[in-house]
Amino acid sequence: MNIFVSCGEVSGDIYAGDFIREVLKINPDAEVWGMLGNEGVRAGGRAEWSYEELKLMGIVEVIPALPRLWRLKNAITREVMRVKPDAAVLIDSPDFHLLLAHSLRKAGYTGKIVSLIPPTVWAWRAGRVKNLKRDYDFCLPLFSFEHKFLTEHGVRSLWKAHPLVHELADVRLSGSFRERFGQDRVIALMPGSRRYDINYHLDTLLGTAGLLSAKGYRPVFSVAQGLSRELADVLRERVSKCGYDLWEGGGRELMLGSCAVAGVSGTVAVEAMLLGRYMVVIYNMKRITYAILKRLVHVKNISIPNMLVAQHAEGTSRQVYPELLCESASPENIVRELGRYLDDEGTRREIDEALHEAMASMGTENAAKFWAECVKISE
Repeated sequence: MNIFVSCGEVSGDIYAGDFIREVLKINPDAEVWGMLGNEGVRAGGRAEWSYEELKLMGIVEVIPALPRLWRLKNAITREVMRVKPDAAVLIDSPDFHLLLAHSLRKAGYTGKIVSLIPPTVWAWRAGRVKNLKRDYDFCLPLFSFEHKFLTEHGVRSLWKAHPLVHELADVRLSGSFRERFGQDRVIALMPGSRRYDINYHLDTLLGTAGLLSAKGYRPVFSVAQGLSRELADVLRERVSKCGYDLWEGGGRELMLGSCAVAGVSGTVAVEAMLLGRYMVVIYNMKRITYAILKRLVHVKNISIPNMLVAQHAEGTSRQVYPELLCESASPENIVRELGRYLDDEGTRREIDEALHEAMASMGTENAAKFWAECVKISE
């Protein structure tokens, strides 16, 4: 069996790695190749292109890269048509992968095309549903509410659980973490894994660290394992220069060992929820990007835990994870929201109960194994 896999960011690479491992358990002789990162390669995939090619964020920020991305799409299409794999599994990064899927179909590719982590058509740009119907054989979404939306709109969708449920079940604090931080009141600060994240949020989190230190907490910055060497060095230098701690043993362990979390919106919020940790979600962007998104996005929250909580509270827009966007993402506001949870036992109990209910909708099975079985069954 030959499978092409493509991902474009750290979280996508993690899912690629999980998927590839399970494929190779089912069929050790399978050849898996494509656009991958370190996790996909470690799992046994062969990287013909680096996932760094797609690590872009924002609307305005992507525009200068369009000619390069178009050439990349064409190069991948030519190689897939030459090799003719049994399946093409396209992970997240929808703006690129929707174009790639259509390019493959136009070129005459007749193998299975699978959308692993399909576009968020339930939140914005619902017109992309027609692309999913036209070019993909089926979708493998992360959340039950996505599966429901896709199915109701005529897209073939398969779902049993979110992969992080299985992955995070075994997260434990290492001896080195306990020895280094002991009983300190650690607050995990998560500046993200993309250049965009670091550029737009590190200053804010450094300011937050100063205020937390003054309150007797120990702020610790996570060095995301998917960061490029250049960005990791920038992060280390700036954080160390300010006298704060860095943790390179994995963001999940850092969050588990913390009282609470503050960081850039993304998969980390779901991880924090599954680890039972409160998080203040921040996200900054250029004003024009924010203005465009406000007109296009049809959901009230950007954080998945808040969306899951809303489902269990009859459509409420209440935020259990505060979402501080653009100018509101100030160090003072972040620390105030952390204090609202940490300093009030009643508020803390109420939020913890709501998050526990949301976690119940994440499923219980090994999602990556299910994905691999779905792709293989579809042969």
